[in-house]
Amino acid sequence: MDAQGFLAALAPAVTDADARERFLADPKAVLVAAGLDLPEWFTVTAREGDAAELTITMPALLDPDADLSEEALGMVAGGTEWYDWLCGGCKCCG
Repeated sequence: MDAQGFLAALAPAVTDADARERFLADPKAVLVAAGLDLPEWFTVTAREGDAAELTITMPALLDPDADLSEEALGMVAGGTEWYDWLCGGCKCCG
């Protein structure tokens, strides 16, 4: 899904009370139904407010000078999915 598709998925929640209620109750389900591919472990929250805002919580900063772990090397070589590295490799999301 591109940015235009993302905005199109949000548009009904801005103008329609029922769509807004659905989006506030389960924003991830609405976005997935619109075609956004999100891993199971990814959390989406929505709240009402005065301004449109997208907040992204980043994982801890990695030391760019540190040696790569075997797992990170495997990811670079194509042996590990990005979400395995990001979430700890629990295999819950694929």
